[in-house]
Amino acid sequence: MVLKLIRLFGILFSLSLRRQLAFRADLLFEVVLTVVGLGSSLAALAMLYTRTSTLGGWGPGEAVVLLGTFQIVSGLRQAFVEPNLTWFGKQVMDGQLDAVLLQPAPAIYLASLSLCAPLALAQVGLGVAVVAYGVQLSGLVVTVAGVAAWLLMVAAATAVMWATRALSAAVVFWAMGLTLDVVYDAVWQFARYPVDIYRRPLRLLLTYVLPVAFLTTVPSRALLHDPTLPLAAAALAVGAGSVLLAQLAWRAGLRRYTSATS
Repeated sequence: MVLKLIRLFGILFSLSLRRQLAFRADLLFEVVLTVVGLGSSLAALAMLYTRTSTLGGWGPGEAVVLLGTFQIVSGLRQAFVEPNLTWFGKQVMDGQLDAVLLQPAPAIYLASLSLCAPLALAQVGLGVAVVAYGVQLSGLVVTVAGVAAWLLMVAAATAVMWATRALSAAVVFWAMGLTLDVVYDAVWQFARYPVDIYRRPLRLLLTYVLPVAFLTTVPSRALLHDPTLPLAAAALAVGAGSVLLAQLAWRAGLRRYTSATS
């Protein structure tokens, strides 16, 4: 089943890429828009560090690494998840979910990953460049183990991102017409900065209740400092737990779903 889903994903990605590459101007516009947005974020960080030498114990270079990691995970979200879930609530209300349920593949997979916007991957590429720049700016020596841990934790962060976004979309099964897109986007912005800068109650909330810390803070810390086995295990556990919770929520939600044509 897993290999079948991977092959299906590859086919869908190829079709989306060819469709978007047919409009070259859109590619240029996407890159320009991403560069402008990233430049604004870097400028905001630079302004903050004119008033202080550290933010929650994070130096300028370390904060840039975290921002780059945020750009990578955000780019993956915009490329693969948002094209599907942005209008999910409307699809449920209009009965368009019926067609998804008839397909020989898991509904949560088709509903959340069947469409993609490959041009948004420009944000991922720029994010990698920002991470490299941040490492150089920090003056810290990055080890092979650190890079490996960072890659592993970015993968876990991507799983957390997909699962939490799917969970927020699944709310429509219980409250028709209710969407949490704005709330999710607001919480997402907390990952732009290290959770260490927030007061203890909010920091605990963003670590143990809403796993925002595992999106950017934990991977960046593993890259810049010696990664620990407990930290890596925690990141993987949060990623796996988030995916499992999303699947359980969708199964429960689909049992409540009534076809619009019935």
